[in-house]
Amino acid sequence: MSTNEKSIYKVALVTGAARGIGREIALTLAERGIAIGLCDISPDVHKTCEEIQGLGVLCAAEVVDISKEEDVIRAYEAISSKLGAIDVLVNNAGIGKLKSFLDYSISEWDQTFAVNVRGAFLLSQKVLPNMMENHNGLIVNIASIWGLRGTSGRSAYAATKHALVGMSKCLADECHPYRIRVIALCPGNVLTDLANGSEADTTDWMHPKDVADVVGYLCDPGSRAIVRSTIEVNGWGRPPEFK
Repeated sequence: MSTNEKSIYKVALVTGAARGIGREIALTLAERGIAIGLCDISPDVHKTCEEIQGLGVLCAAEVVDISKEEDVIRAYEAISSKLGAIDVLVNNAGIGKLKSFLDYSISEWDQTFAVNVRGAFLLSQKVLPNMMENHNGLIVNIASIWGLRGTSGRSAYAATKHALVGMSKCLADECHPYRIRVIALCPGNVLTDLANGSEADTTDWMHPKDVADVVGYLCDPGSRAIVRSTIEVNGWGRPPEFK
């Protein structure tokens, strides 16, 4: 394995790491020699763990419902005890349905917020004390282009991603004195499970690795100057219009 020993960070925690963008982020960071903690509600997260261990990189995985505080506490303690202090958190796990506003049930609306926003809040609260003590750390919140724009059929998903962008901006300001970087990454259209059922032309849609490479760069020495930012990542696809 070829690793980049000049990575700024040593231990990362990635949520939603069983497949898609989360899996690719975990593998991309592992290629830089960063030890990886993985969380996902799917047991398939252990397959990602095996892939990373096959690269000769330390890895620990936990099956977690990140919307539940007790699950988050258990997973955080298990992973940090095996890998050490976490200095990178990637809040990637998310859910969403394409349906009209009036068709959403209250339980669907609440669950979307519980996973997409509450999960990121809970995990950020767990990792921040050590980051603050060490005056070092990176939190990357995987938001969405729909956290900057609006369109029909995505009301719950877009509302949570707008919330995640807002939380990132506030957290970046609070964390600035501690030299903790907070980035909201807003991908455009990506070929993932969430895209299933879309009737759009996916010719120029990004692949999960395209997003993962941006997160990887944020762990490289050359990215040190990117301290707090909302980054839009569209690839060659046409950016959705503001509405």
